[in-house]
Amino acid sequence: MDELSKRFAALSPEQRQLLELRLKNKGLSPLPETARAVATVTPEAGESSPEALTQTGTAEVDWKQRSIGRGLRFGLYFFSGDGSKETEDKYRLVIESAKFADHHGFDAVWTPERHFQDFGGLYPNPSVLSAALAVLTERLQIRAGSVALPLHHPVRVAEEWSVIDNLSRGRVAVSFASGWHPDDFIFAPDAYDERRETMFRHIELIRKLWAGETIRLRGVREQEVEIKIMPKPLQPRLPVWITSSGSAETWSRAGEIGANVLAAYVGYADEELTERITLYRESRAAHGHDPEQGVVTLMLHTFIGRSDEAVRQKVRVPFTNYLRTYFKQYENVHVAPDAISDADKDVLMAAAFEKYFESHTLLGTPAKCARLLDRLTKLGVDEVACLVDFGVEADAVLDSLHHLNELREHYARPQEPEARPGVAAKR
Repeated sequence: MDELSKRFAALSPEQRQLLELRLKNKGLSPLPETARAVATVTPEAGESSPEALTQTGTAEVDWKQRSIGRGLRFGLYFFSGDGSKETEDKYRLVIESAKFADHHGFDAVWTPERHFQDFGGLYPNPSVLSAALAVLTERLQIRAGSVALPLHHPVRVAEEWSVIDNLSRGRVAVSFASGWHPDDFIFAPDAYDERRETMFRHIELIRKLWAGETIRLRGVREQEVEIKIMPKPLQPRLPVWITSSGSAETWSRAGEIGANVLAAYVGYADEELTERITLYRESRAAHGHDPEQGVVTLMLHTFIGRSDEAVRQKVRVPFTNYLRTYFKQYENVHVAPDAISDADKDVLMAAAFEKYFESHTLLGTPAKCARLLDRLTKLGVDEVACLVDFGVEADAVLDSLHHLNELREHYARPQEPEARPGVAAKR
């Protein structure tokens, strides 16, 4: 048993209750039983758990028969590359993964917008990287996940993505976000307080420009200027997602404007996710949009291998470091950092790792991951965005993509769609 597991096992019930509260405040749902029992279920490196011993037996053989996915779609998602590294091949994983995904029939590749943080620091501008990916691929949809729209002039956003639409021959899509970190708003300091409404106003403007409309905007000395973007995009309508961090209002507004939704599985209990998806589809129907056409995309951390225990040992250190960096970015934002010791942080990270590994990630064998995907399809998820760059070395990630493609091929098979619960388009 390692030191972190011993420390977790030594917690009193009151301390564990406090830990769960802190996890919830950090965006994590309560610990499952597997995480509460981490000290007894986590083998030492080199040991084999009972689950791992069955992975070469019937469990691996049967998962394809058991899976119920109904045309679930797959994309690759990038977010957490360390921009502080001084290497010449910072973007090798992104480029080679995109080539693999393009060749093997994945649906999309997503790149985000991140500023001033090691966490995600490779991605300050998704349009620049997407332009490169557009000319390196032939079939993939090239998506922003996401553009923090209030930080930018909407005309500039429309222009940039129209260029990429032409470079890719009509393969772009954009998920828009309102932004959240105050430091990012050095680009538009006056937009922070009204960032959500600014995002929706700008989306409406971008859609008009994309459709070829001429609009009037204020220019020098208050003079209005007529604007029409060039080059003309190839797609007549820009595919739009809205990025949600959990707000029910955001899901509802996405449905209202007929957009798709991009969300991370982090922090969602299944009941809450079901409620959000139902709300979204009901909102689409109420505002004249076909509820079945709305796409719910869920981001999941992904690394697939031949043994659950081998994957656990492979991802434990990089994913725990990822979680540390992820939580650090929330310090001093809105509230002072928690008065929590380094020892408590170690326990928090150990517990968070166990929770994510067991229940909220595509980490493990195809059989383990298929059980999660089956559950998500039942909840109404249409598509998964597989986040693969959380710290595992690039060569190992690229090798693991073959296992991920095995899942993709299985779930891509046409199956009878399941009916949405109680949602119908209004005519």
